[in-house]
Amino acid sequence: MPFFTAINTSMEYVTGFTLVDITRTGVTHNRPENERQRNQQRNWETVIQCMGLRTQPLDIQGPKCIEMYIDEDTFGEMYQGRQRVWAWTFYADRTGTWASDTDELALLHRDFNEVPIIQGLDETARFILPIFYTKGAIKNVFFKLGRLNLNSI
Repeated sequence: MPFFTAINTSMEYVTGFTLVDITRTGVTHNRPENERQRNQQRNWETVIQCMGLRTQPLDIQGPKCIEMYIDEDTFGEMYQGRQRVWAWTFYADRTGTWASDTDELALLHRDFNEVPIIQGLDETARFILPIFYTKGAIKNVFFKLGRLNLNSI
């Protein structure tokens, strides 16, 4: 058996977008002076756990916070205008990980839907419910196939 084997070339890159503050702060100990940073990190840890429910997410880039103009075609109709959006990209070690019927990312959206988040951090959007929501008027997270170059946005 060879010591080194090539990475599976059928990688499936995915890019995620959310209005929830998922800033990766690296703060893992809860102390009063860094509660905000700890809560941002908690949201990021939640993202990592949801991505890893069906596969091992690899080559995770981001998240990167950008300000952009959004409309009801981007997120739910509750969120419009200029908003902070966090974007990240990663790949699965095999294709079809989240496919269901004709939607290649249906199971990833299902895994994130209604997962609790911590709100009131550095996001500009205000959420009715403290959860990730992947559809409808309060959609605050979604995914697209493909890799986004986070350095170019």
